[in-house]
Amino acid sequence: MAGRKLEFDRELVLEKAMDLFWEKGYNATGLNELLQHMGIQRQSLYNAFGNKHALFLEAVRQYGNKVIRKVEERLDAPGSPLENIYNFLKYIASEASKPGYRGCFVANTITEMGTHDRAIEEAVGMLARRVEQAFERAIERAIAQDELPPETNPREIARFFYNTILGLNVRGKASLSRTAIDDILNVSLSVLGKKYPTKA
Repeated sequence: MAGRKLEFDRELVLEKAMDLFWEKGYNATGLNELLQHMGIQRQSLYNAFGNKHALFLEAVRQYGNKVIRKVEERLDAPGSPLENIYNFLKYIASEASKPGYRGCFVANTITEMGTHDRAIEEAVGMLARRVEQAFERAIERAIAQDELPPETNPREIARFFYNTILGLNVRGKASLSRTAIDDILNVSLSVLGKKYPTKA
């Protein structure tokens, strides 16, 4: 027998779920609160997504894919690869310094449950690799364009920069000062061997 046709916009309610999970985290989000925020009934959630955990996992993947596409666009953009990296890190730092910053949904998920939930660990691990690969491609292009010396290790620097943006996302939630963010950014950018202005 064919399944019952959904009576709501699946993508829209998934976005609503993602927004609430992003704000509160998985464990602090109650099922009734989630259903009310999504505007659907319990059975509809089960029919469309399976259960709360499956819904959360899909929300993480959807958020990650949307955000990482933007990361890839920034780092793969034409022009100077080092300038692309610099501008991207500046953007992350600027976001992290805003009042009420709630961090990156993926970074929040890593800190909450990425080490004790196998499915979540695999999902965020795949997203992390895509970000590192985008940085790695940019660094490889910088070497090819003589912006970095040939002995530069793209993978090591890519992992370092991904760790940097994770740290900014997490610490930014604690109202990290602009001065502290500039200090972090200055040291991080120093691995590129070029002095960049970090002040706004």
